[in-house]
Amino acid sequence: MTIPSMKDDMELLNLMIDDSKSIDSIYKPTNYWIKLEKPFINELKNNTLQDFRRRNLPILKFLSDRDLLPVTALPDNPKGIVNKIIYFILKSTITNRKLNMLIKKLVSNYSGVTIMDTNMLCYELAKEYGKSNSARPIEDFSASLVGNPENVFYVDDRPYTLSILHCYCQYAYCCNFMKFDSVKSLTEIGGGFGKQIELFKKLFPNMTFYLFDIVPTLYVCEQYLKSVFPDSIVSYRETREMKTIPDDPQGKIFVFGNWKIAEIENLNYDMFFNSASFQEVEPKEALNYLKMINQQTNKYVFLHERMKGTTEGMLEKTVLQHYIEGLKDFKLEDVSNSLYLPRIHSVSDYSYSFWRKSL
Repeated sequence: MTIPSMKDDMELLNLMIDDSKSIDSIYKPTNYWIKLEKPFINELKNNTLQDFRRRNLPILKFLSDRDLLPVTALPDNPKGIVNKIIYFILKSTITNRKLNMLIKKLVSNYSGVTIMDTNMLCYELAKEYGKSNSARPIEDFSASLVGNPENVFYVDDRPYTLSILHCYCQYAYCCNFMKFDSVKSLTEIGGGFGKQIELFKKLFPNMTFYLFDIVPTLYVCEQYLKSVFPDSIVSYRETREMKTIPDDPQGKIFVFGNWKIAEIENLNYDMFFNSASFQEVEPKEALNYLKMINQQTNKYVFLHERMKGTTEGMLEKTVLQHYIEGLKDFKLEDVSNSLYLPRIHSVSDYSYSFWRKSL
């Protein structure tokens, strides 16, 4: 099968980088991301985007789920010197891609359980979760192969990946509290390379999207979504000078630098969406965004976060109380353990939450 092309655009990346140098410090990458920003930009400049969804490089954690084949699990923070030595040896082994694949092959031959079995289990779980929440059927969309994802499987000739199923489950959770027919516009901050917008756009082609992010991921996201929806993107080249949203934006995807959320005079939208990025900024920066979201959002907010915060690279945890403080005009209707599709690695400590405007 021919892999859909994804073009590089170094002129666009450099434009984004130059613009980001003069923005207010509250919009610059915080402690969690600052050490990753430069090497990630170097990676983008030195390698093509065509196969980024199968490149197993730690720096690409910026892009979260890239649809790699499952990696053998190891516990975090082993106790005791013997366990630490064993952990070091095993980690050195499984991070070698070829050895890791050999381990998985031996395990599947021994147990009879294959990666395809796991993928189909995830598919059926997501399908039933969608049905239980009255979501659009999972058969109504399929995954894009732009970026050449590694772990792809097919159901009735429709391609899927685990990450697009994860996005479907986030959408399905929201369907338990609202009707998406009432959502004409949606804003997302920190959307990775655009999988959630891809899902929504395929299910609701007339919805308008406002996407905000820091520069490295913003660049990849624009190039990805431009490849999937070439006629719908309003490029950063246009939005960087915008002061207002143009008339009749229906069906468009606007790509903004994260700092523009404070500069667009008439920015308002029916729903705000954030998955696993607010927890990675300090409370000061999170509250700066949340207070604007509180004013700009007309109806609903969905958050998928570690509500107890995270200590990884953080100076201070962003926790549930900060979201409550920032979204003061919203009623928190639900906080639930997030649905994490079966994987070989860790149990999730993330939560879904749904908020409804009360004023």
